[in-house]
Amino acid sequence: MNDEAAKQPQSLMIAAIGGVLLLLAVAAFLGWIVQGPEMLLTMSQNGMSWCF
Repeated sequence: MNDEAAKQPQSLMIAAIGGVLLLLAVAAFLGWIVQGPEMLLTMSQNGMSWCF
């Protein structure tokens, strides 16, 4: 069997995993952009409640 043909499914799986990770990273970044101010405000309010 040709070595090139044996490596193709492995490289295809690596490319698919990379694509899924890229999509997750983009989704997380967009979520941070949309919800970032609310998350920052919530974290600061929770931090201040520990001080008082």
